[in-house]
Amino acid sequence: MDDLVDIALPSQAQAAAEGLGLSVQRSVTSGTWVRQLPRDEAEIAVECLRDCGFSARIVEAAGTEPGDARRSG
Repeated sequence: MDDLVDIALPSQAQAAAEGLGLSVQRSVTSGTWVRQLPRDEAEIAVECLRDCGFSARIVEAAGTEPGDARRSG
């Protein structure tokens, strides 16, 4: 199975991320994220966003780590 990750990005980068074809989730409480993306695609997306002048980082996807409180079962 692919290693799925999330991308955390500033709200100003939403339009640039959507321009790359990414589905962006935005909320007041959790911020702006691209969720459940294969790691290789996320790495490319982060580099593209950095080239556009935006700071973005890869974060392990919630529920994929052993012992994660949100993991079911």
